[in-house]
Amino acid sequence: MRTPRNAPAARQAPGPAYTGRSLVLLRERTARAQAALLRHAAGLRIAVSSDFATTRAALAPGEALLFERLGAAVLDADPEQTRALTRRHSQGALLLEPERRVRARLGAADSGAGPPLADTPAATWGLEATRVSSSPYQGRGIRIAILDTGLDLCHPDFAERAVISRSFAGDLPVADGNGHGTLCAGIACGPEQPAQGPRYGVAPAAALYVARVLDDDADGTDGQVLAGIDWAVRNRCAIVSLSIGTPVAAGDSYPMVYEQAAARALGAGTVLIAPAGNSSQRPDTILPVEHPASCPSIVAVAAVDQSLAVAAFSNGGVDPDGGAVDLAAPGIAIASASPRPALYQTGSGTSMAAPFVAGIAALIAEADPRARGAALREALLRAFRPLAAPARDVGAGLVQAPR
Repeated sequence: MRTPRNAPAARQAPGPAYTGRSLVLLRERTARAQAALLRHAAGLRIAVSSDFATTRAALAPGEALLFERLGAAVLDADPEQTRALTRRHSQGALLLEPERRVRARLGAADSGAGPPLADTPAATWGLEATRVSSSPYQGRGIRIAILDTGLDLCHPDFAERAVISRSFAGDLPVADGNGHGTLCAGIACGPEQPAQGPRYGVAPAAALYVARVLDDDADGTDGQVLAGIDWAVRNRCAIVSLSIGTPVAAGDSYPMVYEQAAARALGAGTVLIAPAGNSSQRPDTILPVEHPASCPSIVAVAAVDQSLAVAAFSNGGVDPDGGAVDLAAPGIAIASASPRPALYQTGSGTSMAAPFVAGIAALIAEADPRARGAALREALLRAFRPLAAPARDVGAGLVQAPR
């Protein structure tokens, strides 16, 4: 749903940061045909992401890395190669766009509203607000991929869990050197009975897949994220949680290469979920939904506080061309896991809200075996509690677990 540009604009979001590389979406159907097009059109050396144990953060000049399930690639082309690809773009053979840098960041903890909801000895406040605590479903048999800074695989709440993992962050291991990934994985898939404290995980019985796409500073690139999405699709993950983003300048449209790659993932049975962003300063300034959540095929999630009011930092659907908020979820003072030795932490941000929605999507998928891909996305967008805030800020409303 598109919303009017009616937000205050005391300051503008910075434009996106680019890497100097390019993303390309190919029209050809098979990986062999896709590679041949890039090789013959521009003389690029082609590697396929599924052939490597890890995906390098850097490409050499004249190289391209192909994500065959998405029909997309990231490439480091020289000016002559770029001109050759631009000609093929004008002929409709492909789409070509610059690659962006992406980041994972927390929001400010205080939204300015009182907290009528609070953690209990049994469960965190977010699980109560979204009806997870009373749901009979736990995501059993559903695969969730967390694309972030990795996971502490030896954490006591995950050490006995069968976690499938892979790093796409250069030479970095899957082990989380930042904490953001462990926090988000815990919200989506933490255990029903953690070693300490109340339950904090939405889908404790889901099959957990972890793709590290960000470094220890929580920085990464579109190419690394697309590599993780491609891996999740190849592993038949029903849901991908992407707690990442990069600012979108007011009035900018969403990138078509990324949107089409997300649509292809959805067509293959994988729903992508991402945070709206944490750059607003409500009530004075509401900034646009960030990339990649601005893509219409990706579920964009806003954050609410313990009063179910919109978090002060939560971005909104203020751009007329895409960039709508789809759902809201708890995003203030969210307790979850932390890498050792701390074990537990509390975070705030739309990055916390997105894995709430991802976990609930797994509960819906368990409840209805027919709900996969576009059908799961539609079922998720119908699972909400209306809120007083406008759709610009919270989409349909507060996500709710199935009963």
